[in-house]
Amino acid sequence: MKRSVDFLPQFNGFGLEDAKFQKIARRDAFPSFTLSPADYVRLGVAEPDLKAPVVGLLFGREEGHYCSDWNYVQALVKAGMRVMFLDFDNCRSQLTDCDALVLPGGAFASPEKFYTDGKTEHLSHPTKRSQAYSECIFDALKYKMPILGICAGAQMIAGAAGMKLYRSKDCCESPLEHKTNKAEAHRIWLVKDTPFAKLMGNPQSMFVNSRHSEFLAPERVQREELKLCDGDKLPLDIYATASDGIPEAWGDMDNGILCVQWHPEDMKGVGELPYRWLADRVAADYL
Repeated sequence: MKRSVDFLPQFNGFGLEDAKFQKIARRDAFPSFTLSPADYVRLGVAEPDLKAPVVGLLFGREEGHYCSDWNYVQALVKAGMRVMFLDFDNCRSQLTDCDALVLPGGAFASPEKFYTDGKTEHLSHPTKRSQAYSECIFDALKYKMPILGICAGAQMIAGAAGMKLYRSKDCCESPLEHKTNKAEAHRIWLVKDTPFAKLMGNPQSMFVNSRHSEFLAPERVQREELKLCDGDKLPLDIYATASDGIPEAWGDMDNGILCVQWHPEDMKGVGELPYRWLADRVAADYL
């Protein structure tokens, strides 16, 4: 049964209090959560066409609530998609009704096997949240569903593909601020002639925000860890890097995978482009 989420003004987002979610889950073995018509109006768009593609957006967590930030949701509906919210318990069944997947950012540890920093004193432990990310990635890849990963979501996709993460800034000794609330934290350089560079309008570089405490390891480290020979491809292509060599965008856009380390939904202008890419990719798959 489809149920509308609540607008949560205290978090400036949409979601459900845990007690309400548990009450619904007890009554409905396979709940699905969507926006109400009033929410679409609240977000500044008309109620979408029922033929519009459905994007699955994995919930985040906020103080005893499942919650998705306003900016994520608005970016998706303005790109012309309907939003279905995925909870950690039922994400696999909910994803079967979706045409695309968005994995948002958040503060949680990735599976231990993703890391390559050798810091065993702070081993990560599997959580329901990271398990939900892994399950969604597995099913989306299995069914060739377009995926957009943001920040931690991008890192989870990279790890699932076999690439390696650093657990903290200490591992890369970077002079850059990668975890800051600045709207323009640092510049990134785009790899020329890639699908991502084309999507962004072929700039040589651009400024991005940056709010992550974990990192995808640089290409040199990826090749060493994966024991790749010269000419061998990484599991995912690196599309952009910061001046310290830390990857900032990666994926396989020809096969429907795009990952960005920053939060495009918080940027004006070019920020909407990854979300429009997702909508266009779904539309192309329907042709």
